[in-house]
Amino acid sequence: MEKVITYSLKNGNTNSNDYYKDVSVLTDEILLNGKVLCKSILEDFDDYVKLNCAGEKRSENEYFMELLILGVMWQLYSDDAIDLSEMPRKLLFNLKELRQNNISIKPCVDFIRGILSTIFLYPNDNYNLDAKFTLKNFEKLIGWMSASGEFNEEVTRFDIWNKYLHSINFEAVNNFFSSVITLELYFSVRCESILGKYTKNVNVFLKSDYQKHKWREDVIFCGRQPVEYHLNMVGAEIMNRVYRDEFLRAPHKKLILSGCMRYNSDEKCRAVETLQGKRCKMCSRECTVNNLTRLGGKHGFEVFIVEHESSAFKKTNIQYGEVGIVGVACVLNLLSGGFKARRLNMVPQCVILDYCGCKNHWDDKGIVTNINIDKLKETFKIQ
Repeated sequence: MEKVITYSLKNGNTNSNDYYKDVSVLTDEILLNGKVLCKSILEDFDDYVKLNCAGEKRSENEYFMELLILGVMWQLYSDDAIDLSEMPRKLLFNLKELRQNNISIKPCVDFIRGILSTIFLYPNDNYNLDAKFTLKNFEKLIGWMSASGEFNEEVTRFDIWNKYLHSINFEAVNNFFSSVITLELYFSVRCESILGKYTKNVNVFLKSDYQKHKWREDVIFCGRQPVEYHLNMVGAEIMNRVYRDEFLRAPHKKLILSGCMRYNSDEKCRAVETLQGKRCKMCSRECTVNNLTRLGGKHGFEVFIVEHESSAFKKTNIQYGEVGIVGVACVLNLLSGGFKARRLNMVPQCVILDYCGCKNHWDDKGIVTNINIDKLKETFKIQ
């Protein structure tokens, strides 16, 4: 049996089939009930986007997903965001930009960001659920998320919601905030009751091994709460539905695999670097990456390996609809990776690693991870 660090889609079973059934049924329920609660907001926001930023037009289900994200982020991080002063926020933001634009100094910047993130961003355990949801405080939340470097794609989308909120009256703003909080409370309770069995080790990890991540650059990423795992699980299901038809119509398809899926270590793996990621050279029959590369060759999709979400989906000049991309990642990278792919004009689909195990974040030695192959075949419509 695989070592379970934070989550496991198998939950002690031989495969993750039950998880995919559970998350599908739960997503149906959340979409049905949640969209009733937010109906007027979704309609009004859609009208605003059409008039003011047509290039950002998306489906109602995607807007709804953004409201879910907003609610969860507020409940978890609003008190930390309100307490964060301007100077450390700007410093952390500038370091993030420096890191993104100068890969060669990444280790040095990461060391500094780890210290500053632990001092200024490290979430406290006493969530202030009474923090007043105002436009000013919402902007502080966006600033905190941006400074953390973990929510870049979400921040881009929240900026549009912020502009929308500044365009409506005081009463409508209050109604918006009230609806978002109610939605989040409903979402968190329902997810815990259905998906909690798949994330039961998260709190164990947070109380034990997570302490090793203090003063490290990944202190925010690894400190995520169970509801954030559930958010990515349901969010990935919504995203897959939103883009399903367009993905199947895309003439070119690619599969992006996590480096932690390789059977061999970095030193022994013979994969070669390309502009889009590493290409498997099929050096080990035991390697899942090898098997999926062969599957891709048989069914007409390319396969690449990436070590981290930040290095995936390089900027390319492609027309939307040309390239469909399936990203395989651990739960916490799903939404940000999917949003990034869409921003770069790719049609995204997500398949979740059955459990996490990379040595960059989760295990000192590294655990070879895997996925539900039947789910992947279903995504590519392989019989």
